[in-house]
Amino acid sequence: MLPITIVITDGYSDWEIAPLSGLGRAFFGAPIHFASPEGGALHSAAGLHIADTARFQAPDRGVVVVCGGPALEQGESVALTRQLQAAHAQGCIIAGICGGTLALAHAGLLQHVQHTSNAPGYLDQHAPAYSGTIRYVDQPQAIRDGAIITAPAPAPASFAVEVLVAAGGDRTAVSVIQQLLAKEHFG
Repeated sequence: MLPITIVITDGYSDWEIAPLSGLGRAFFGAPIHFASPEGGALHSAAGLHIADTARFQAPDRGVVVVCGGPALEQGESVALTRQLQAAHAQGCIIAGICGGTLALAHAGLLQHVQHTSNAPGYLDQHAPAYSGTIRYVDQPQAIRDGAIITAPAPAPASFAVEVLVAAGGDRTAVSVIQQLLAKEHFG
């Protein structure tokens, strides 16, 4: 399986990556690494303290995941934008959930692919350079279009499946994540 780098920011929405990071590593052996745009200490939205994170540098292969969080709604991180563009240019698959889709919009990665996010207008509101509205799909599940994966906040299960498949996981095997989590709501 290809390496998966999850980029988190201070206040990151920990529930958005829980199925991917927890189930992905524990049940599917996914090689998952964490980083942040500047490196250093962070807190999750739930208050989990992380003493240190590596500074995010564009890998030359694998999947780069940007987790949502309020820091991403505060404007563009030039360092993150450059690293995402470099990772994409090197052939990495780039994924964003919730506010993580803003980082993809700032990096110009959503103009030519179908994508989703939190709601129509969310990307326009928070990423002034975003110009992919015509390709926006308003749906509650993750979307993969080529080397780009996007998802709204309440879609961590379908997001986990798409990321793990992109990393080389078998779709039938990893789809169990979505099936298990759906049982609570749909029997």
